Amino acid sequence: MASAQGFNASGQFLEETSAIEQGIQKAVNNIDIIQTLQFRILVSASSDKEGYGEERETLMTETKNLLLELKDLIKKIEYENVRLPKSDPNLGLRKQRYEFLREKFSHALDEYRNIENIYMRQQKERMVRQYRVVNPEASQQEIDDYLANPSDQPVFQHSLIRSGEAKAALDDVQKRHGDIKQIEQTISELAVLFHEMQLQVEVQDSVLVSVGEEVNETLVKFEK
Repeated sequence: MASAQGFNASGQFLEETSAIEQGIQKAVNNIDIIQTLQFRILVSASSDKEGYGEERETLMTETKNLLLELKDLIKKIEYENVRLPKSDPNLGLRKQRYEFLREKFSHALDEYRNIENIYMRQQKERMVRQYRVVNPEASQQEIDDYLANPSDQPVFQHSLIRSGEAKAALDDVQKRHGDIKQIEQTISELAVLFHEMQLQVEVQDSVLVSVGEEVNETLVKFEK
C-alpha cells in the first residue's frame, strides 16, 4: 500500500512539474514575441508603432504575471522538499525536478533581462540622434541631462522648435523616454525575481545544515 501511495504521489508531482515546465516555455515564447515587437517598434513607421507598442505592453503584463505565478510554484516545491524526511522515496526525484525547473526559470529571467537591456540601449541611441535634430551642437552633459528628463530641456520648448520635423522628433523622443522608464521597471522586477530564485538555494542549504547539526547533537547525547 505504501509503495502504491508513493507511486501515486510521484505521478501527481510529475504532472505538476510538467505543468510548470510548460508554463516556463510559455513565458519563453512570450519573451521571443516581445523581442520581435521591440524590433518592429524600432524600425517601423510612426503610424505602426502605437499598435506594436500596445501589443507589447499587453504581452509584458501577461508575462510578468506568469513569471510571478511560476516563481511561487517553484518555491512551493522547494519548501515541500525541505520538509520531507530523507527516507522519502520520492525525495531524489523531487530535488532533481526542482533544480531543473529553477535553472530553466532563472535562464528565462536572464534572457528577458538581456533583451530588455539591449532594447533600452537602442532606444537611448535613437533618442540621442533625434535630440541632435533640434540641437546639433549638444554637449555630452546636455545629452545626459536630456536622457534623464527630455521634457525639461529648454531646446524642446515649443517656442524654439522651428519646424514640423523637430516637433515630430520631440513627440517621438518623449514616447521613447516613457518606454525606457517602463523597461527600467521591468529590468528591476526581473532582478528581484532572479535574486529570490538564488536565495532559495541558500535558504535550503542552511536549513539542511541546521537539521544535520541537530541530528549530530542528538547522536552525541545518545552515545553518552
